[in-house]
Amino acid sequence: MKTTQSIEIIETMFKENKKSLHRNSFYFIMWGILLIPTGIAEYLLYGHPNFWMVWPAMGIIGGIISFAYGMKESKRSGVKTSGDRITSFTWGAFGFTMIFSIAYTMHHQLPPHALILMLAGSATFISGGISKFNPFLLGGLVMELGAIVCAFVVDQPYQGLVFAGSFLFGYVVPGIILRKSEHDKA
Repeated sequence: MKTTQSIEIIETMFKENKKSLHRNSFYFIMWGILLIPTGIAEYLLYGHPNFWMVWPAMGIIGGIISFAYGMKESKRSGVKTSGDRITSFTWGAFGFTMIFSIAYTMHHQLPPHALILMLAGSATFISGGISKFNPFLLGGLVMELGAIVCAFVVDQPYQGLVFAGSFLFGYVVPGIILRKSEHDKA
């Protein structure tokens, strides 16, 4: 295989991955829109009995929406590309590890914000790097910084606010930029 053919194959993979990421812009925007008010609600309700219940409630709502949208999209999209597989494995690993992290932090009565931000930031950064989409690279870094702030800088009552801000700039803003670029190319 000639060098030019190898480069063309690699470039095709990057384009496939970016298309795969475009199809998933809905999830970034939707999860951000759900988690931002949840983080704010946690801050406002902090100290009340069961203030943390806003999280599982929003997780269930988001999970149902994600499942329904995913089923609809899988019927519509047809063939899975290598980009789709990379995205699927990246976010599948994120989901499994996030569930473990939440269970671990609940078992030890720790706030999960830092771990969730670290995991979401990593998966977002990987997705942005593979698809060469800079807003997700920056969004992933914002979420990693949010994880550091939650872990080492702010007290627990303020972690919901840091979480909300991190998802605004880590998911929603890049998701909107991605959605806009998707529609501009259409």
